[in-house]
Amino acid sequence: MQETLFDHRTSKEKLLDFIRVRKVVKTSDCIKFASNNYSNRGDRDARQLAEEGKIKRMDEGRKKFLFPECREEIWELCVTESDYLK
Repeated sequence: MQETLFDHRTSKEKLLDFIRVRKVVKTSDCIKFASNNYSNRGDRDARQLAEEGKIKRMDEGRKKFLFPECREEIWELCVTESDYLK
């Protein structure tokens, strides 16, 4: 079995895996993760993932309850049936 030394996933796929592990992330976490992985598209990738329906912005009421002083957007994973099968 031959393994490659390089990760051939796109920055958006890496960000989605990061969000799958954490379940809830702030926009600054997305930007920091992307910059640590040599990308400057963290915020843009998060918005594109939201357009694709893979993640969503947390609604304002829940955000104020969980993060009362936070002024940035909070992203959370959209749970689908395929996520339960993993």
